[in-house]
Amino acid sequence: MSIVARFSRLVTGPIKHHVYVSRSHDVAVNLSIEDYLFRKSHRASIVLFLYVNKPCIVIGTNQNPWFEVNHHLIRRKKATLDPTPRHDGPPARGEESIAVIRRRSGGGTVFHDLGNVNFSVIFPLPEKVINYKHAEMVVRAIRKTNPRARINHRHDIVLDPGPLLAESDRPDPDDTRRTAYAFGHGELEPRKISGSAGKASGQRGLHHGTCLLSSPNLSSISAYLRSPATPFLFTKATPSTRSPVANITSQGTPRPTTSMFQRQIIDSFAQMYNIDMTNVSLPEESDTALKNNRNCVLGTVNDSLLGIPEIRSGYDEIQTPEWLYEQKREFTLSSHICKEHDRMLPSLPDWFPPSARIYLKIKWGVIISSTISLSSDPNNAALEREQFDTVLKNNRIIKINSFRELLGERVSLSGQQQDVDRVGAWLDLMLGKQIDLDTL
Repeated sequence: MSIVARFSRLVTGPIKHHVYVSRSHDVAVNLSIEDYLFRKSHRASIVLFLYVNKPCIVIGTNQNPWFEVNHHLIRRKKATLDPTPRHDGPPARGEESIAVIRRRSGGGTVFHDLGNVNFSVIFPLPEKVINYKHAEMVVRAIRKTNPRARINHRHDIVLDPGPLLAESDRPDPDDTRRTAYAFGHGELEPRKISGSAGKASGQRGLHHGTCLLSSPNLSSISAYLRSPATPFLFTKATPSTRSPVANITSQGTPRPTTSMFQRQIIDSFAQMYNIDMTNVSLPEESDTALKNNRNCVLGTVNDSLLGIPEIRSGYDEIQTPEWLYEQKREFTLSSHICKEHDRMLPSLPDWFPPSARIYLKIKWGVIISSTISLSSDPNNAALEREQFDTVLKNNRIIKINSFRELLGERVSLSGQQQDVDRVGAWLDLMLGKQIDLDTL
């Protein structure tokens, strides 16, 4: 029996505990396997799925990609990143494409690379969707490497960076919400090493999250997750919470390999659920195999699971621009304070036309209305708004290669074509299109 057929049979079968480790580093493959496990696994089973992705950005199902991601950076064909996790000294520099993808669960935007280990636990809903239960499982695994790890009030996992507390102030070693180390503000502010999200459907719950084991790209993450459009967008989509981050293997702690750390999570999972793993073990890193006894399945999987039609269809869907950008949440983009934007806005670029006003309303990734003018004269502004709206209304953003080109070709305002060009350039900058700022 092929591994694909055996995987399908084991996932839907009556064995209660399952542990799968993916050998694929393709984020679309791993999210599609996870979704298949969530939808197809036996309603009474408990599943742990572990995977590591190449550099990518993953946004939550209720998020706005233009609000969360700096498309001006990630639209470059290549971005120079460290491709390897920090285990045995400084990694070589390299070039990696950065994928942006929308997952099927809530929560905030995260950056993945080969130094980031992802976990997912799928379980029966009568057990209740309590995120901190599985966060506790992960904390216990992390503490085998770094005793500073704990769960904070948001159910994130953080490191307390301060000095060791006096012995009389130290908590019970099994307390996953406190550590024996100090924390506070500034240099003592806790550093986030793991965020998580969850969802529920029918009789099944899912809790998944990240673990910054040894990412070499910590200094780059904030740039990719800080969009220039954020101050000018008003959206009811879920915003990400920004936090200072660190690696688990920071502050002189041991540096386990990815497979060693995954084994620690598996051991913590087995301890939590009292799983008998007699006669089952993970194969070598390069191998793919499934082993099981009466109580547990333990094995590795890879891209070959795309041979399962449901996984293949999910894989194809989440890579489409429609899935990423054309979600139902309405939002507005405005260059100036308006009824939705009652907060202070940052300064506009020096090249932005001084009398211009830009306002777009967008839903399902479609421009449903626009109000754009260049002139301070009310009569001229009214004519300009009409012309701009005629060009932009009902356009799908993903079908516009360049606002600058579109407006330059179809908006004709005598003596104002340079300002039209700059309005298009600002829209390109805000909505993730290719732009050469040096030409403005």
